[in-house]
Amino acid sequence: MKAILMGACLWVFMAKTQAQKRADRPNNGVYLTVDDYIHHRLVHEFTNKGEGFELRTPRMNRIKITTPDSTYLYDLATVFGYRQAGRDWCYRSGELVEIIGYKSLELLNYEGLWLYRRRDWSELSPNYTYFFSKHPTGELSWLSRKKVKEAYKKDAEFMSLLNQVRWGRILDTSTKTGRPLLLDIYATAHQLHFSLKDKE
Repeated sequence: MKAILMGACLWVFMAKTQAQKRADRPNNGVYLTVDDYIHHRLVHEFTNKGEGFELRTPRMNRIKITTPDSTYLYDLATVFGYRQAGRDWCYRSGELVEIIGYKSLELLNYEGLWLYRRRDWSELSPNYTYFFSKHPTGELSWLSRKKVKEAYKKDAEFMSLLNQVRWGRILDTSTKTGRPLLLDIYATAHQLHFSLKDKE
């Protein structure tokens, strides 16, 4: 009985520690490279909303970060992306898009399935346009069944599983990872591991 109680206490402690680590992660900063994004390494990171992390220019292709002693400007075409208020963004194919998840096969080039979205019409719109790419820095393709099938036509395992799911459910949130179901299908097809990071 003591062993069970101690095990339960240890599990609660570890869960709290993990939650604390996630809560302590900076909510703002710049990802210089894809590897920085994968490993959550931010430049000029901060958590305080009062500090000046801003988007600049009408085309929204530049960011400005101000700190108590410095100002930093980045052209989004020269960095992988940035994090603002806990959400990750990048600039691809002339579009500023939110990164909503990825699954990669090769750690060297991160080829796989990357998903992005952009709000329609305005920042307050409840509607999104979704995009995907096989590479994190590749051209964006509008997310449709036809385009996905064309892009992954040589991936028999993925196509087999994808054909078993109604396309209308493809962006539903997975109960396994909290990511869009499309990413889970891709991961399952390639026997990719579901890590705790996927649920953050």
